[in-house]
Amino acid sequence: MTPETVRTLRWSTWLGWQIESNWADPRLFFLYLVLKPICGTLVLVCMFYAAQYASGPTRVPAAFLPYMYVSSACYGVVGTVLFGMSYVVIQDRESFRMLKYIYISPAQFQAYFLGRGLARGMEGIAGAAITILAGLALPPVRESVHFGNLSVPWLLAYLLVGGVMLWSGGMILASAMLNLSRSGMFLSEGIAGVVYLLSGVVFPLSVLPAPMRWAGVCLPTTYWLEGMRRALTGPPAVDSPLGGLTNWELLGLLTASTVVLTVAAQWYYRHAVRRAWRSGRLEETSGV
Repeated sequence: MTPETVRTLRWSTWLGWQIESNWADPRLFFLYLVLKPICGTLVLVCMFYAAQYASGPTRVPAAFLPYMYVSSACYGVVGTVLFGMSYVVIQDRESFRMLKYIYISPAQFQAYFLGRGLARGMEGIAGAAITILAGLALPPVRESVHFGNLSVPWLLAYLLVGGVMLWSGGMILASAMLNLSRSGMFLSEGIAGVVYLLSGVVFPLSVLPAPMRWAGVCLPTTYWLEGMRRALTGPPAVDSPLGGLTNWELLGLLTASTVVLTVAAQWYYRHAVRRAWRSGRLEETSGV
């Protein structure tokens, strides 16, 4: 890694953090980091208890609560990194109108996206950690979510490989946004919904129709979320197509899919940047 890349990475991470916090007082932004993920996850917890009350505990097993709680907390990282990086293009090109100048500056263009993604990733990881810690303060969640089965080595392994996977996916979306207008944000929002459904965040893939189940198995985020659940709460207690895999097999599949995604991301990034530069898309705004 060259000194220019390191410098770009450092300052783009700092810039991304300041933009995300809206240059606010750190104490006020910390309150936002606490309330946003906790409230979003507690909505799912309340939905779980409402469904259990309406249909009975036999129809909604207690094992769904830890499954859903941990998945929702971890998916916040997916949203902030994977889909936040694509918004960087819209923000810098449409709002600040600085994307072209960043591209022609000595800064490393891809390292700039990585730094902005790291800033979003820190926000997502902080939100996930706060949500999981908040579960320890709620007796129903604390009794259901077995955090005593936490495995630090596996957690670090999944975070490391998952970080590369999220960066690669974010680069694909950011590269696509280079050649799209402001309305391209609907692409990211649509993909976010598809990934949320097919990655088994709220319910296991076994309840989906066969075509959707196989589509979910092809997504790297599915393996990452399954690995994070196992690292935080132990062996899966909910029936899932991935339930028969060992941790090593799961990590191997995640690594293999991440390698494929990274190669595709690098090829598509180079293609998208050349096309955007030649067509003037780096400075073209939507006028709205």
